[in-house]
Amino acid sequence: MNTTKDSFLFFYFIICAFILIPFCGSNAQAVKSIDSLSYYSQLAIRSKTSNDLTNTYAFFKQRSIQSLKKNDTLNVIHDLRYIAIIQYELGLIHESESTAVLALNFIDNFKINDSITNESRVGVNNHLGRVYTELRDYSSALKYCNRALQLQEDPKRLNSILNNIGFIYYKQANYQKALEVFTRVHQTNLAINNTIKVSRSLNNIGMTMSKMKLSSGLDSLLKALVLRKSVDYKKGIFDSHLKFVEYYQDRGDLINANRYAESAYELARLHGNTTLEIEALTVLMQLNPSNNVQRYTKLVDSIQEANLNVQNNYAAKKYALEKQERLVKENELKIKTIELDNEKQKRLKASYLFFGILVLLSAIFIVFYMRTKHKKERLHEVYNTESRISKKIHDEVANDVYQLMTKLEHENQIDTEIINELSSLYSRTRDISKEHGTVNSDYPFKEYLGELIENFQDCDTNIIVKGLTNISWDLLPEIHRITIYKVLQELLINMKKHSQASIVLLVFQKEKKKLNISYNDNGIGSALRKGNGLQNTENRIKSINGTIIFETEPSKGFKTKISI
Repeated sequence: MNTTKDSFLFFYFIICAFILIPFCGSNAQAVKSIDSLSYYSQLAIRSKTSNDLTNTYAFFKQRSIQSLKKNDTLNVIHDLRYIAIIQYELGLIHESESTAVLALNFIDNFKINDSITNESRVGVNNHLGRVYTELRDYSSALKYCNRALQLQEDPKRLNSILNNIGFIYYKQANYQKALEVFTRVHQTNLAINNTIKVSRSLNNIGMTMSKMKLSSGLDSLLKALVLRKSVDYKKGIFDSHLKFVEYYQDRGDLINANRYAESAYELARLHGNTTLEIEALTVLMQLNPSNNVQRYTKLVDSIQEANLNVQNNYAAKKYALEKQERLVKENELKIKTIELDNEKQKRLKASYLFFGILVLLSAIFIVFYMRTKHKKERLHEVYNTESRISKKIHDEVANDVYQLMTKLEHENQIDTEIINELSSLYSRTRDISKEHGTVNSDYPFKEYLGELIENFQDCDTNIIVKGLTNISWDLLPEIHRITIYKVLQELLINMKKHSQASIVLLVFQKEKKKLNISYNDNGIGSALRKGNGLQNTENRIKSINGTIIFETEPSKGFKTKISI
């Protein structure tokens, strides 16, 4: 209903946004940095090769150096956490411990203590728990995991910490406590309905129960294997097979133990994972010391060689980064000064351009707004004038005619024809007053419109109305409601005077943001000529940015389509 104004506002804001693009140019590097950060963060957690880890280490090491120069403590903490994780995955456990402790020192010395720093403190403590578990220092591992557990404020993130605690108890052969923790983790996993996590907690529960000589342990292990197969979780299926080996080995059933060990070995080979293959061969050698020794020795040698290459690659990356840091230090001040000067000039020019265009657009918008406002004010003035004239006709002319009629009725020798003519004059005066009268906004518009239509319905004319009650009339601006009322009144008056219609169909329909009104009658029709009445309806609809179409032919009735 305000299509032109809405379109202009849309255009206005699009232009403003376009002008702001130069300011975003200076942030392009920042966006690129964020993309790289997201990529390497995912790569650190889901690395497929050793080279992935060394490249990720190089990225976070360089980033931590830059963050340290900028005194950006939060990013330093973030980068150190990832470096510690990468070192752990590379098997550099002691280096990972040192990095994690350094990150904790930064957190403790950071003045702001909010949810972000607390999340970092939780993550570092949990990581140190994993580190000390690997180093078999279980008391320290429990200390850091319990500290992480106490600091964690989000209940949804407790499971990873609890799982580490359960694993520590399991390693200590404290199976009762391990079972309690793993059961708690399992209940949470069931609630979130994550198949892989549910299978992992079932597997941990089953193995712990089997160590406690509980018969239900085997059932939990079987359920875990079924779940893992249902989602084709290959590493989990391999792990389940090894747990069955351990289960049957503890019970002296070497036949079933060997069967599951052979299956685990085949799974590792199909998966193409030499680390898992070595693990399976180690179990087979323990069960059958004379088998597969040659293959095992060859694989161990190849893995040791690969690990040595990884560590050498890591050392080389570390040395290259330290050398790069020295070179950056020497050139940093020069480059920074040049960049600051260029950026300052660029921003100054962009600012002048921005404010100049903004002032121009604001001026255009104000002119457009004032014209629209003036147009509405004129429309209101027209309706107020009509209402004033209507009231004057009713109060002065119609009432005077009525009084004269009453007076003449008491006279003995007054011609009846004169009385009838006066009565007709009074009726016409009253009708003119009603046609141009005001619309009472306090009265429900739906009822008001219904009464208008009902006034034109009689034994000769049947008016069918559809959709009137489906429209939310109160949501329309008052000026639109008045216009609709006046236009429909004009159409119905035209119908009564000229069309000789017996049936009239009025349909009201809401279509997205448009209100469509169609008028159809079966009158005599005519060649289309826009007299004062039709011209007035067209002007009224156009004044509120609507459209109206007339269709008529002799003997084919009269049709009108209105869209607002």
